[in-house]
Amino acid sequence: MTYRIASYNIENMRQLFKKNRFTDESLAKAEAAAATLADSAPHIAGIVEASDRLGDHQYFLDNTPLSPFSFQVAKSNHKRGKQDLVMYYRHPFEVVSMDDNVSFYNDWLEDIDNDSIKEQLHYERRPLEVIFRNTQTGKELLIIVASFKSKGVFLTTDIHQYEYLALANRKKLYGQAKKVRERIDCLLDASPDLPFIVMGDLNDEPGLDHFEKILGASAVETITGNIYYPQKILHNTLWHYKESGREKELWTTEYPDRIVANFSMHRAWLDHIFVSPAMLRDTSPIRLVKDSGAISEKTDTAKLASDHFPIYCDIEM
Repeated sequence: MTYRIASYNIENMRQLFKKNRFTDESLAKAEAAAATLADSAPHIAGIVEASDRLGDHQYFLDNTPLSPFSFQVAKSNHKRGKQDLVMYYRHPFEVVSMDDNVSFYNDWLEDIDNDSIKEQLHYERRPLEVIFRNTQTGKELLIIVASFKSKGVFLTTDIHQYEYLALANRKKLYGQAKKVRERIDCLLDASPDLPFIVMGDLNDEPGLDHFEKILGASAVETITGNIYYPQKILHNTLWHYKESGREKELWTTEYPDRIVANFSMHRAWLDHIFVSPAMLRDTSPIRLVKDSGAISEKTDTAKLASDHFPIYCDIEM
């Protein structure tokens, strides 16, 4: 059987609700977000910038085009702030455990820029880990949903201060990615055949921008893994866009320049779904469907819903 896994950043979802109901002003946006997610018909969906109130999610699922799917909400008791991380899931999946290892993501010390000084690092919202079980097959799948620090500098400032803040944001982003990569390595060291997925809004694209070149690292490459340990490299489910000549479509968000006012929009590939090495093997009980990674259609409805577009892939069990 084939099942679909999705990741969707619903921009400022909490602001769509008041007392667990849509506000009059947000009704069109909320219904657009639901319709956009429903188009991909996922079995499991990781929601970024999610509301931190369970009642909001239940109303969202019961009173929109998502209602026929009978989704349940996997929401942790761990506080992640008003922009939460949650997962929606439906038959035949059930939750086995959630946030069992959340303490792994506690504040930590690390020398990010190799200056022999350790900085204290933290997550604005710690990654969410959920183990799902397919009730029909008994197979289990770990999914980690993450939302990293934005690279953007949204304050009007002078060039010197802009450079300082932009580089600082890259350091925070790299540090958060490095911590997730440490978790990935622990999982693979303990069980090389473990099927798992890492996904979410990583706020980074492949390659190094100007500030990442100074730092010498980026979040996406860090999550992907070290080429000297090929057995631990994760597979990005959207990479096949480059091979199929669809590279121009490879962006998941667009936004205006908040510093220099102009009429152009920036486009970036910030949302990602990675699968573990085991999920690429034909003999694995849980496998990625080859080249199934996709970005939802960039319709007017999807643009009304959020500044991000859902991404998804299919897996076989």
